[in-house]
Parts: sequence; structure tokens; C-alpha cells
Amino acid sequence: MKKSEKQLTGLFVLIMLAFSLLMAAWVPLRAALDFSMADTALSLETSRGRERKQQMEYDQVLKDLPAAREELAEIRPRAEAAAEQVRLLKEERKALRAKKKQLESEQKSLGNTDPSAQTAAGEEP
Repeated sequence: MKKSEKQLTGLFVLIMLAFSLLMAAWVPLRAALDFSMADTALSLETSRGRERKQQMEYDQVLKDLPAAREELAEIRPRAEAAAEQVRLLKEERKALRAKKKQLESEQKSLGNTDPSAQTAAGEEP
């Protein structure tokens, strides 16, 4: 019986060693999986919170959109009138510049070719 007791003791030691090795490998793996699950859950909750915030912002924009369209409809005629006024003023300025150039060229031509204009100014021909 001593031989069988030694065998049983050896078998028990081998089983306990195998169980200890299994637990030594399983505990860190389980801890890593728990950490990964907690991290994933936190990431998911963060994403859901971000989605809720974006949905609230989107709903607020949809709620404010009719008022913004009304405001735009009120402003648009004034903006178009102002743009038309700017266009007319630019055309007027362009016409005035052309008239100024024409008058300057007439003045130069009169000043260079008309001796009476030079004598009237007190200059010798």
C-alpha cells in the first residue's frame, strides 16, 4: 500500500500542479478580459453620450431652422436692394471717372493748342 499511497500522492501533486498552472494562466487572462470589457463599456457609454449630444444639437438646429428662414426672408430684399445700390454706385463712379478723363484730355488739348488760353493765363506763346 505504500506504493499506491506514493502514487496517489504523486498523482495528487501532479493534479494540484496542473491546477495551479492553469489558475496562474487563467487569472491574468481573466483580469485582462475584465479590463478590456470595462474599457469597451466605457467607450460605448462615451460614444452614446456623444451621440445623444449630437442628436440634441441636431434637434435644436431643426427647431431653429424655420425662424432662421423667416429672418433670411426678411433680410433678403434689403440685401438685394443694397447690392443693387452698390452696383449702381460703381457704375456711377465708373462714368464719373470716364468723364474726368475726358475733361482732363480736353483740358490738355485746349492748353496745348490754344495760344489764347496761354496768354490769358499770363504765359508767352
